[in-house]
Amino acid sequence: MDENTQMLNPRQVAEILGVHQKTVHLWLRTGRLEGIKISYRAWRIPRTALDSFITNNSNASTSPQKKVSSKKQNATPITGSTQEQKTLEQDSEVISQPLSPQSRMKHYIRDIMGERTSDE
Repeated sequence: MDENTQMLNPRQVAEILGVHQKTVHLWLRTGRLEGIKISYRAWRIPRTALDSFITNNSNASTSPQKKVSSKKQNATPITGSTQEQKTLEQDSEVISQPLSPQSRMKHYIRDIMGERTSDE
């Protein structure tokens, strides 16, 4: 069988990627990894789909990407719009105020989801 037409089962994919078989099934169900469902519980993954999954989820990029750490997000930028500077100043003011654990968790979740509240 040609390598491009080779079909792998989730166990084989899990061994190749070094993850648990349940993780592969989760990726298949959520559509993160492309596969073909051949029966109620059986999946087959084309080798080309696995190769593209590895390429898309690799942290080794060919072009340099700007990655900002959480410490640098609160710093005032050297260049940028005044709106960005105001937002960063507001964020640093919010961070400087002591927050309860529940409030910290709410802010953390909002930051992850990219949401802004009306008071910000």
